[in-house]
Amino acid sequence: MGVLDGRVALVTGGAAGIGLASALALAEAGADVVIGDLNAEAGAEARERIVGLGRQSLFIATDATDEEQVAELVARTVADLGGLDLALNNVGRGELGRTVTTTTLESWNAILGLSLTSTWLACKHEIPAMVERGGGAIVNMASSAGVSPQVTASPAYAAAKAGVVHLTRYAARQYADVGVRVNAVAPGLTLTRRVEAWFDADAIAEEVADSQFVARAALPAEVAAAVVYLCSPAAAMVTGHTLPVSGGVR
Repeated sequence: MGVLDGRVALVTGGAAGIGLASALALAEAGADVVIGDLNAEAGAEARERIVGLGRQSLFIATDATDEEQVAELVARTVADLGGLDLALNNVGRGELGRTVTTTTLESWNAILGLSLTSTWLACKHEIPAMVERGGGAIVNMASSAGVSPQVTASPAYAAAKAGVVHLTRYAARQYADVGVRVNAVAPGLTLTRRVEAWFDADAIAEEVADSQFVARAALPAEVAAAVVYLCSPAAAMVTGHTLPVSGGVR
């Protein structure tokens, strides 16, 4: 028996990195899992891995910044799997080497769209589906950059993730009385393929040594464990909270 048996979960950005690790962890805990992502090949592979764990799964190609596609993602989840109980909203990206004065308007708008607007759109369509089921749990992907200023994070990314933190608290307060809990996780530097492509091992070691109590990068599975906890009955009294998974960022 898994702690999430009988639940239906939706993971945006679930084809790779923290999203994939979370989708697999939710399935291992007993949930059926729908993956929304733009990467069709990786999404199909993720679906097969979830099915291999004995759970139902769908992959639905989705641009998380397009409201029609997000609405369709939620609608298909409900139609094909019978409802929606849990969600991880995990779409976003940053950039390196930008400051407040060197960030372009094009980049600013793109990063806020991917990292903040996508989260709002997902919540907008997930919450009514959860209310129909009598409640549910949403986890939004924030970042330690949205909690504490970090010069290695771009200003657009930091601002977007700070927005995710506040959106999370806002939604938690507004929908607590209808049984929908809304929390966030705030990872620090995490060893995804994207991070490993951006930084070499020495740069990662230097970054965490200077900025964290625990001097190593997090693993995607460690962030996924926090996601499962926030989705589980063990977190029934946890809402509006942003849970750092960052080794004690200074």
